[in-house]
Amino acid sequence: MKLAIFDLDDTLINFAATRQVAYGQMAQHLDRVGVDSEAFIRACPPIDRHLFSLFEQGQLSRQEYRLRRFSEPLAAIGVTPQSDLVQQLNKLFMDCVNDTPLLFNDVRPVLQELRTLGIRTAILTNGPSDGQRRKLAATGLADAVDHVGIGEEIGFSKPSPLAFHSVVERFCVANADTLMVGDSPALDYDAALNAGLKALLLDREARHQGGDRASIRSLAAVLQRPLIP
Repeated sequence: MKLAIFDLDDTLINFAATRQVAYGQMAQHLDRVGVDSEAFIRACPPIDRHLFSLFEQGQLSRQEYRLRRFSEPLAAIGVTPQSDLVQQLNKLFMDCVNDTPLLFNDVRPVLQELRTLGIRTAILTNGPSDGQRRKLAATGLADAVDHVGIGEEIGFSKPSPLAFHSVVERFCVANADTLMVGDSPALDYDAALNAGLKALLLDREARHQGGDRASIRSLAAVLQRPLIP
């Protein structure tokens, strides 16, 4: 391994935990304006997953995705999605997840050790560019790796092989000498193999056990891979 590429959300950043903090802040606001916050929060995740998939595929703009992920849950629970309310919910959410993201504890030690060993590192993420850049600035991750690739900026998102190749080509290393590490079986593991890279599925909570994918429970396991600086 000469180059290690990492996914960002739920690989380096504990997005699931950060999102719950954001939902709590949104719930407080909804309670104040008389909206059933519990029903709204329950409605959000499945709607968000569907809309984010459309965004990744280029079928929704960044702004459409951000507003619909909160207007549609409101409509689903019988609340008219007034523009001011949707905008406020979006701001609360974005300020929390982008400016106060939570890192997993193993991230900084592993990135530092790879740098010490002479292994190049990069991040490849599909999220909206402005939000991802805020997360990188807030956590210092932009300075902890050698390159950041964001699908919206490079013009290709995972699972496209071009997304992976756009990062690998910056380092003049072979695809076979590159390891992709991420939490998504389809977008990070399968897609990386399809692009000619090696891959590890980061399965912190053992949700994907029993299959053929090579998985790890902690980023520290990356350091056990054959290293070729």
